[in-house]
Amino acid sequence: MSVLDQFLLTGEIAVITGAGGGLGSELAKILASAQASVVLVDQNLTSIQDLAENLRKQDQQATAYECDVTDADAIHQLIEKIDNEHGRLDVLVNSAGILGADDPMFEIKAAEWDAVMNVNLKATWHVSTSVAEFMIKKQTAGRIVNISSSLGGRSQRKRIHYATSKAGVEHLTRNMAMELVKTNIRVNCLAPGWLATPMVQDILNGPQGAHWRKAIPMGRAADPEELTGALLLLASKASSYMTGSVLRVDGGYAYRGIECDE
Repeated sequence: MSVLDQFLLTGEIAVITGAGGGLGSELAKILASAQASVVLVDQNLTSIQDLAENLRKQDQQATAYECDVTDADAIHQLIEKIDNEHGRLDVLVNSAGILGADDPMFEIKAAEWDAVMNVNLKATWHVSTSVAEFMIKKQTAGRIVNISSSLGGRSQRKRIHYATSKAGVEHLTRNMAMELVKTNIRVNCLAPGWLATPMVQDILNGPQGAHWRKAIPMGRAADPEELTGALLLLASKASSYMTGSVLRVDGGYAYRGIECDE
């Protein structure tokens, strides 16, 4: 196997939760470009059906499954569908997540806190546990890639619930990695920063754009393809001696320090 071939996912089944979102869809495209057969998972079935159709038009393999990752029964049914239609699962990317309200800690309601934790942290644990059980049953040398954020490693006002959930994802990654290390399943974490989706570009080009660009040491958001190397490293055999790692791709944002006046 050549050096570059280690990054390919030829013949492998890769599941991406939250694939209907801006980040999730980009991650799915990267995995499909590496020759994986991608399983797109989201509550919004229409969005992932459209994405799957577009990928198939490019001679890439893609299927779309509707699933609420906060629903234990729905997760169980998802695993059954994957087993029935694909027979295996090699890679899981936990990309489902929500940002939550842009509120200071004194204004966040308990229901809002719970919603963010349920999607970002609890669902990551629940889907990963179900997938790991399936991988063990199939004796698969699997890879789980959890998606954190630059805010998993820094503080930011009005994002206490989101930042806390992502810090939790990073520690969950380390703990799952140790739980699964004897099963030949590796668990790592990708922590992106600002990604140049239309919504982010509107922010960076808006009234507060200069402030946020200044807060990013590299001065800009990432192009989606700039996640390619990091994602394929963690999702492929190229990272065969990595588990429990958090890989930041955020232009230095997480390490710039806390800005109390944000």
